[in-house]
Amino acid sequence: MKTIAVVGMLMVLGASGAGAADIKGKWGIGAGVFGGGGEVSLIRGKSERSAWLFDVGFSQSYESQKQEISPPPGFPLGSTTGRGLSLLIGPGYRRFTRPTEEFSPYWDLRVRGLYSRTSISAGNGFIFTDAGAVGDFSMGLEYFTKWHFSVAAHTGLARARAVHSVGKQTDPVAEARTIRNTQVFSIGLSPALFVRGYF
Repeated sequence: MKTIAVVGMLMVLGASGAGAADIKGKWGIGAGVFGGGGEVSLIRGKSERSAWLFDVGFSQSYESQKQEISPPPGFPLGSTTGRGLSLLIGPGYRRFTRPTEEFSPYWDLRVRGLYSRTSISAGNGFIFTDAGAVGDFSMGLEYFTKWHFSVAAHTGLARARAVHSVGKQTDPVAEARTIRNTQVFSIGLSPALFVRGYF
């Protein structure tokens, strides 16, 4: 609710007749502030209706678990820790449908390279590496202010993903190895809030 109130206040204060057409020939940078998944975008205004994008998304994770048999007295089975990192990077294209208005709906097409690595220390331990490509179609509604920044409600709509995965056991004696190729197409909403500045 606080986020909605802040956005509403900015919209009242920033009423100015600004619009997407103002970003023609300008550079911009945007970042997710709610549900954006660590995504940052470099934006280049191409025309009054369109812009080129270059997106970078980065995330890290850490997980620790302890397991035991119950009921008491429990017998410990050991602990597991997992560390992971993920990187999405690539170009995109944005098209505004009402470039001269303060509230402008838009749609995006993006193609990004994917790399992720996860290590799990349980028993002999495993390392999983994913590499592939992700294509996205998304939509949003961007509100432009007179201070050369905007707030956008954004959601993904459709995603195609092709990934090559390799899993290796870290014990050099066992040398267990798995290889998997996955293609996934998904449809659904993934709402996020972005703040973007133009210069």
